[in-house]
Amino acid sequence: MRRRTLLKGSVLAGTVGLAGCTGDDSDGAQTGLDTETDGSDSDSGSDSSGSTEESDDSGTVRIGLPEPVPPIMDTRTAADDGAHNFRVISTLTSFNRQGAVTPHLATDWSYENDGQELVFDLRDDVVFHDGSEFNAEHVKWHLTDFLANGSGTSYVVDSVDDVVVEDTYRARVMFESPDPYIVWDLASAWGQLHSREAVEKYGDEYGQSGKVVSAGPFKEVEHDSDHAILERYDEWSWPKPWEKELYDGDVEVRPARLEYQSYPETATRTSALEAGDVDGLIAGLPYNRVPNYQENDQFNVAAPPASTEQIFIMLNLDPETSTSPVLAEDLSLRKGISYAIDRQEIVDVIFNGIGQPAPNYLVPTTAAHNVPEEFNYTYDLERARSVMRNNGWTVNPDGISTKNGREARFTLLTQNTELSRRRATLIQEQLKDVGVQMEVSQTDTSTFKQDVGNSNFAAGMSTFYDWGNADQLWWATSESAEDSYYLNSNAWKQYPQATELTDRARDANTLEERTERFKEAHKFLLENVVPMIYLVYPTAADAWGDHIENWKPHYKGAVMWPVESEEW
Repeated sequence: MRRRTLLKGSVLAGTVGLAGCTGDDSDGAQTGLDTETDGSDSDSGSDSSGSTEESDDSGTVRIGLPEPVPPIMDTRTAADDGAHNFRVISTLTSFNRQGAVTPHLATDWSYENDGQELVFDLRDDVVFHDGSEFNAEHVKWHLTDFLANGSGTSYVVDSVDDVVVEDTYRARVMFESPDPYIVWDLASAWGQLHSREAVEKYGDEYGQSGKVVSAGPFKEVEHDSDHAILERYDEWSWPKPWEKELYDGDVEVRPARLEYQSYPETATRTSALEAGDVDGLIAGLPYNRVPNYQENDQFNVAAPPASTEQIFIMLNLDPETSTSPVLAEDLSLRKGISYAIDRQEIVDVIFNGIGQPAPNYLVPTTAAHNVPEEFNYTYDLERARSVMRNNGWTVNPDGISTKNGREARFTLLTQNTELSRRRATLIQEQLKDVGVQMEVSQTDTSTFKQDVGNSNFAAGMSTFYDWGNADQLWWATSESAEDSYYLNSNAWKQYPQATELTDRARDANTLEERTERFKEAHKFLLENVVPMIYLVYPTAADAWGDHIENWKPHYKGAVMWPVESEEW
């Protein structure tokens, strides 16, 4: 096998001249972090290599992360979407860069018996890092034991009754009730697949440093909250989870070693890149610094083409508990607000153009996102004013819209981060154009969840992370989900059809049927309820030194691995 030098140079000289499920709305796209600070953080003093051993720079890629590395890499208790994690741990299905589910260790699948059964055809050449074999028996254990008994993963297989091993590399999943979305869940961090022999060997210690075994292109050597070191798994020859063009015939494009280092502080993270301590940052470039790096020829900056992250305002539609009953009761006010928010301005001003405006309640990677244009909410100030005016709202001499003696006034509850504050302030100014007075109340994450969970709020700004299917409409609007998820709009209290439509969609037997039913529910919610106001589909910005070529950012917040176009 021919090999190529991954790095043109061992260090990066020069500087840029500069001073990442539901998440906690802490603002770093796909990272759960605030990546928009003032850059005044002090250096944490951590060793960027993460190891006292000297490494061969010619075969090592060093990557900076904006978040800590989870100390336990056991999917059952700590499912992790981290950039390092998918290099080590494989899944049955996977996602391409556009967010579509694709084959991985399962080469094909089909639903049978009206969606009651799911047949997986499996690769016959997969060997785990410890030498144990992947086959249908392993899939049976994975679904009925490993995931089923995990505190954070059991929901993935709630509908699974049994798995029948039909052949060495063919498994039939028997459902108690059809689950068309399970192939999506199995591609996510909550469906990650581990070696059964290793799990049983290490017992309660599985997932600790040096005790993580799967079938990815890299093996875990060691990790803690500050760093992770991976080494190339040379026996790996099955297709990688993502871009096929990164693996061309017999040309090996993986580096011998990956070293991930955590830099939670923005200034320390960017300084490490500029000093050449790392070769790139994954999902860690602050939005306010993107233009500086784009203008410097020593760095390359890009964002993934797709995202499953959504920033939105959840509304409380229960007039009895909302701190603004008029917002809960008046559909025209909610519609007026939805049209009056300039989402593109939010993308441009707050995110420096990284991300997309969000016109409806589902990300573009979800088929049910595609509803007729007349149902979407895009910035239209005249339409916002006419919707409110035609339904009895008038602007008083103080510039506040009023109706039947009540003012268009509410408080937006948001979490205490810089990006949240900036977003809220911009929206506050935009809504003044339609006479809506929005106050902003920032609080800590615990208080935010408590107030929203107890319905003690009018509007709350939050984020969905890694939610790329339409089930979120059910979680957010159905009475059936009231006790299951704190971000429920209580829409069902005034609009029982929200429950009827989303429950009906969840009960569909096939993916096609579920998609069409969720489209109908989506249109109803947009036109007749307005339980949420979606703002932005953000993506994280990656940055690499120009000595790394052909890297491709992925919407999961990670490139598969950076490669160079020259021969070894």
